[in-house]
Amino acid sequence: MAEETKRGRKRTLTDSTRKNNRKKLQTIYNKTRINIGSVFERWLALKTDLNLHSHEDVAKVLLDSNSESCISGVEEIITSRRRPSKAKECNSFINPFDLSIDVTEVEGSKWTDDEEDENYVPSFNITLREGLKMTDLHDEDEDSEDEAEESEKPEIDASLGTTCNQVKTHEEMQEFLSDHPCITYCGQLLKLANLKMPESCTNTDCGAKVGVVKEVVASAVYLIWICQKGHTLHRWCSQPVLNRGVHSGDLMLASSVVLSGSNFQKVTMFAKFLQLPILSKSTFYRMQRHYIVPSVREHWIDHQNSVLEDFRGLDLVILGDGRMDSPGHSAQYCSYTFMEYTTKKILCIITLDKRMVDKKSTNLERACFVKGLEFLLSKDMKIVEVVTDAHLQISSLMKKDYPDIKHSYDVWHGTKNLGKKIIKAGQEKKNQGLLAWTKDVVNHFWYTAQISSSIEDFKGTWIGVLHHVVNVHEWILSYSSTNKCDHGPLTSEREKGWLERDSPAHVALRHIVLDKRLLNNIPYYLNFRSTAELETFQNLILMYASKRHSYTPPVYQCRNLLAALDHNCHTDRSVITNKDGSGRYQRVFQKKSCRWSVTPCKIPKEYQYIPQLMQRILVKRLNDNIGMNQILALEVDDPRRLSAHLAPIPPPPTCQIVNEQKSRFKSTDDMDKTIDYWME
Repeated sequence: MAEETKRGRKRTLTDSTRKNNRKKLQTIYNKTRINIGSVFERWLALKTDLNLHSHEDVAKVLLDSNSESCISGVEEIITSRRRPSKAKECNSFINPFDLSIDVTEVEGSKWTDDEEDENYVPSFNITLREGLKMTDLHDEDEDSEDEAEESEKPEIDASLGTTCNQVKTHEEMQEFLSDHPCITYCGQLLKLANLKMPESCTNTDCGAKVGVVKEVVASAVYLIWICQKGHTLHRWCSQPVLNRGVHSGDLMLASSVVLSGSNFQKVTMFAKFLQLPILSKSTFYRMQRHYIVPSVREHWIDHQNSVLEDFRGLDLVILGDGRMDSPGHSAQYCSYTFMEYTTKKILCIITLDKRMVDKKSTNLERACFVKGLEFLLSKDMKIVEVVTDAHLQISSLMKKDYPDIKHSYDVWHGTKNLGKKIIKAGQEKKNQGLLAWTKDVVNHFWYTAQISSSIEDFKGTWIGVLHHVVNVHEWILSYSSTNKCDHGPLTSEREKGWLERDSPAHVALRHIVLDKRLLNNIPYYLNFRSTAELETFQNLILMYASKRHSYTPPVYQCRNLLAALDHNCHTDRSVITNKDGSGRYQRVFQKKSCRWSVTPCKIPKEYQYIPQLMQRILVKRLNDNIGMNQILALEVDDPRRLSAHLAPIPPPPTCQIVNEQKSRFKSTDDMDKTIDYWME
């Protein structure tokens, strides 16, 4: 059956060109928009007087009236009097045929009685057409997620009401800036709207006038009705209150800061600039320690058990990689992740502090690897292969302690290290011709690992590159059945020159290709495994645990677990498709390679696990019968039990450090004398 095709002319413009065209049309469209300003009430009055049901009916009446007279139909119908006939009126009159009315009311809204409310203001635009044939801006839109240019709504003063203040004057601006927002729940606002308070005190023998006092407590705002004699009639809070007076907004705000990977210092600065009252720093850290961190750990354990249950009894190939919280030998934490090779689900993530390995950060990755692998084996996971980078300590460990588990290296890391060696050798003046072959040799190593099934096949194909670079494409090797190149006929038009046999560049390449350590590592590359997805997850950890901030061990572990939850809950996201069914891609410029590449655009994340986490945190607070002021003992595996700090020597008193660091330079000192003192 023939494939169905769309009717009409095929589209020839690219996505970016269509996007630019839409933006240009939208810009022109916005320039032609006008609003009727203060006459909007008259428009509504006309609609009511004529008993019309929609704005379209009003426009039709105006157009019909204009076809009979050149006088403005609005003035004639509403006021029932004619203005003096002047030529200026006709010249300045805007032809209603050049106007279009666009009523942008949300369909399916739950507010079904809006049009019956006299204070309801529909969002509609009156557009002046300047001979421009407007097309449907969404008709050619294949990028439905693109952000359209938002335009301001028409300014309608009269319909705002007495409680909707507009900032127009300098005094009103100063009054607005002196005010502050607050976190208020809609349910509390509705209760306030339905609240009816007496104007005088209801206490016996009082009758004093009642006033309202505002009080800010953390992120909540209280309204207190107090009479002039001090009697309190009622208290209203902008947030529901939990047990022992904790405001729900405070707990939800603290939870959102941690669960979103944010930093409380930046959130505090944001709230300060916005003049938004929030909870204090000490309250945030107490909530984080008592409720948020334990809830995240419990949720991860439940999620992890569910994931492990899905793989029980299956032969597993797992990827492993470690990440330090800072470069070099100054790292404090190491997080090691194990990922299932096929589904890319994270099975286990281990975080360790260097205080747990005698304060030697070089031993962190090996210790994390052992702890994570032993955990998976204790859960009866049938692991047949482990893929890591070429870590010497882990390689030695796998060979001695886990000989029954196949150990493979990440082919991407091996290829990258090979490229570094070639570039380093090619930077020597005598080997400059080797640089042009860097990409080809690296690609050949990748191709060799992909097609080889044995050590002999790998060696035969890999060593063949030494013959290819000198324009020899057939050879004889006694230890391999491979005796020629796999490429097809070569064209005579070549920009890259061949190397000369036994030239310095060829000898340097020979030393790299026949390197003993590289040849001994061939068994680790035969399965052609890559940990690229695991590298992507390491970047996701940066969203939750930035290297620019320090965390306590429980919080650092919590933020790593949040990254693992984020990854596992969004591994099955599909790629966004255009209207024609093709996938959508985004351009990315690679600075290192100085070239453009594309990445697929996936559907946005939904974070469906966040409401469950919020509920866990709230339940933990409601079940807490002691409160946040209780002293919590450190857990058994907390590294702070071993040492309270990372320094090799105990800290002296602060006053002693201040006295020792006082400057010798004073304004009354003789500078020459001071310099002579240091030169002695």
